[in-house]
Amino acid sequence: MHLEFRHLRVLLTVAEAGSIRKAAARLQLSQPATSAQLKRIEHELGGPLFVRSAEGVQPNENGQYVLRCARDLVVGFDRLREHARSTAEADRETAAPLRAGGTAGPLVSLLIPTLFELVPDRRISIDARRSVHTLVKTLSQGKCDIAVFGEFPGFPLPVGESVATRTLLREPVFVLLAEDHPLARRETVGLRELRDEEWVMPEADESGVHAYLHLTCQSAGFTPRITHVTSDLSVARILVAGRRAVCGVWPTADVPPEGTVQRPLADVPFHRRLQLAWNTGTVPPGLADAVGERLLAAYLSLVRQRPPYQAWWEGGGSEFALGADG
Repeated sequence: MHLEFRHLRVLLTVAEAGSIRKAAARLQLSQPATSAQLKRIEHELGGPLFVRSAEGVQPNENGQYVLRCARDLVVGFDRLREHARSTAEADRETAAPLRAGGTAGPLVSLLIPTLFELVPDRRISIDARRSVHTLVKTLSQGKCDIAVFGEFPGFPLPVGESVATRTLLREPVFVLLAEDHPLARRETVGLRELRDEEWVMPEADESGVHAYLHLTCQSAGFTPRITHVTSDLSVARILVAGRRAVCGVWPTADVPPEGTVQRPLADVPFHRRLQLAWNTGTVPPGLADAVGERLLAAYLSLVRQRPPYQAWWEGGGSEFALGADG
């Protein structure tokens, strides 16, 4: 017989139990089988290791030495196995890509370099969606680890129970007007002043953007006329510049200035919540917090690159954007 690691556990179990009968029960073996195995181990090691008596077994001098060595070997092996498993798990986590997503726009463009900086050794897979419904579905199904998107008040998105969310800020909608529009000379525009205008909007989707516009305008006393539908901002700009429509636009959007101006809406009636969402099973809380902090800092840097937005922000808008969510 060759001495194996499992034999050391048999010796330790017999010593701890104090009897072959009790040791057999712990090892889930019969008493004769345990007794026979102990004798084979002792024979391999050159002689008896225990003194047998009616009360049980006690290690002899040689047995005490063997048991000390056996305990050291077992403890060392357990440490080796635990270290190997934890290292392998860490390697698997590092090898698996961090799946990041977002709806197309400035926020997902800020998320990508943020993740590159925070987890430089991790592979990152990006899935930028136009449809926010498709994005939150991937989150709820565990197919996306961390994402950013906009959510309109009153139209919550079902991200799933395993997903945590954090509101980064509230982003206002500005109105895009032709530069020769009478309201273009104003610093802010009241929503009711747009009651006779035609609107150009992106197509209706599960985000509730059309319904939210209708509700917001109805609270101002009119129903908006959505005459044009396009997701292409350059097409919307042409319609606006030609005095064919007005358009709601995010102040972070990079709109070519030719023929148009952006103006904030008075009292910020129309806005969205910019959300950071992450799968709690795959993204540690510390990483989520760090991403949120860096995203907000990067967004504030973007504000400073948009003069109309910066003017609104420094004129008191920051209190709304960074204040209590609503």
